[in-house]
Amino acid sequence: AVRREIPEIRFFVAGSKVTDEIRALETPESGIIIKGFVTDEELARMYAKARLVVVPLRYGAGVKGKVLEALYNGMPVITTSIGAEGIPFVETALEIADKAEEFAKRTVELYRDSARLGAMCRRSQEYIREQFSLDGAWNYIKEDFS
Repeated sequence: AVRREIPEIRFFVAGSKVTDEIRALETPESGIIIKGFVTDEELARMYAKARLVVVPLRYGAGVKGKVLEALYNGMPVITTSIGAEGIPFVETALEIADKAEEFAKRTVELYRDSARLGAMCRRSQEYIREQFSLDGAWNYIKEDFS
């Protein structure tokens, strides 16, 4: 659905546990590149070149490190409710869509809206500062020490 709207878009899949099912989706001529495991340096280069991070998780438990990592790197993120699960107040920093059609539609809208992407980058950095920095942690516990 995204490629129908933006045929030139490229989709990179990075992660250490690429299943055969995911590997079978790779079609570089269609812009789908399965990277699999990448080093921290390569991941940093990917973030530097990416316009948007999509995390279309359908299942999982606990805090999703890949979502926080993308936010930490100042990336605009769209994920599912499962991807946002366990992360406090994260809806202030990213987009959430669960149905495939809505996820694709919002991905296209975001990809095409530079101003919105810029605002999301700023919000992601503010969110990480407020929720996951030393100062942010102190704000939660300072009353216990006063």
